[in-house]
Amino acid sequence: MSPKADARADQTDTATKVEEAVLDMLEKQGVLNGINLNEVAKAAGVNRTLVYHHFGSRRGLLRSAIKHELRKRHVQTKTPNEPMRLGARVAHGLRALLQGGSSLRLTTLLHLDGSTAPRLMPNAETTLLQLERDRALGLTPDTDDIPALHASYAAGVYGYALFREVFARDLGIEVEELDVRVTAQFERLYDPVGESADKDE
Repeated sequence: MSPKADARADQTDTATKVEEAVLDMLEKQGVLNGINLNEVAKAAGVNRTLVYHHFGSRRGLLRSAIKHELRKRHVQTKTPNEPMRLGARVAHGLRALLQGGSSLRLTTLLHLDGSTAPRLMPNAETTLLQLERDRALGLTPDTDDIPALHASYAAGVYGYALFREVFARDLGIEVEELDVRVTAQFERLYDPVGESADKDE
């Protein structure tokens, strides 16, 4: 391996250690403790200056940790392109969020801190076009306000994904069981078209 390739591998290894350290710290300490770059460097076993060199800032580190988490979990963040009933689309979105581990919490933390990236709705423009198409095909409820429809179901899905463990604890239900039940409720809630079609069969 060439010296340049060795250096690149070392940089990648350092970045991965730091990303893993910040994800581990958030899991153990929660988001309200914040992220101290000195503590992250210590937990990762790297020099503090390397953390600043690789990530530049706390926000840069959090953005990188989000990407790392999504790559590690093989999460597909793209909106399905094929026509879908709205309930199925919402259920798909919730399942994808639940696979994302701490990425939604990290994104929320960044936005609460005033950041505008990563976008909370990264595929918004594409999704709006797909919702318009699906409405024309009779797959979504008839509405003149597609952006508000999108925002309403995104709010519900994100809210559940963020607080699912709290909801499960308060309701006395195992979180995995509640995930299944809530996903089914979202699908029914947003798919009156599908319900009426099922009744006609």
